[in-house]
Amino acid sequence: MSTSSAAIRSAEIRHILHGKPAASRADLPPVWINIAMGTASTGLTDQACTDYVEAAQLFRYHRTPLAMESLSAIGNDFALECYPDFSNLDSLASNDIEKRTAMAVTQLFEEFGYNVPASFYNVILASTANPSAEVGLKMFHDESKTMRDRLWDAVLHAMLLVTPIGLRVQSIISQQGIRFFHVMDCGCGVKLSHDMPFNITLDEQLKSAYLQNLVAASFEQYGVNATTSAKSRGF
Repeated sequence: MSTSSAAIRSAEIRHILHGKPAASRADLPPVWINIAMGTASTGLTDQACTDYVEAAQLFRYHRTPLAMESLSAIGNDFALECYPDFSNLDSLASNDIEKRTAMAVTQLFEEFGYNVPASFYNVILASTANPSAEVGLKMFHDESKTMRDRLWDAVLHAMLLVTPIGLRVQSIISQQGIRFFHVMDCGCGVKLSHDMPFNITLDEQLKSAYLQNLVAASFEQYGVNATTSAKSRGF
């Protein structure tokens, strides 16, 4: 893709959010006000701060279900202390699948850094919980973990909904000889795979626009999934 066409495409992607009716920053939860002011303890780039605050203002304007809870949960998930210790992932792995997953997550961090919520990495790492089962990690089955599951499930869905991000994630994971999957009952897992590894890259000029879409989708998915999960869906 040429530089000019990439710029046009990036503008088209950003137009999904840019210029739409939005709430004022004062109407956002404190964490987003701090992110906007640059005083939050995050690793977000300046571009990400601008893009994600814009997405938060748009989401707040529409006052969707659990809007403030969603914004607070995802905003706080950008705090540096929420992320895994990427320098120590391999030593914490106790079996082959965990080691492969740790390597994949380390590669994902090299790609996306702190510009995705911590749950982006945490949910993949946690999906190795039961590698012998069809679903390694089941969410919304333990009431004591409801708030965590709302967050993890929202970010997981957003990761897969923004197709270029999802394809990049899956391609990096495939290079470790494993397959990451997500099924209908809010479960996800990692399995060994004999499929041919593949490599799908992201155009650097489009990446920030896709990531803004991912964060916006996380807000929406949090509200939607939290109100339709578990007992109300018959799981």
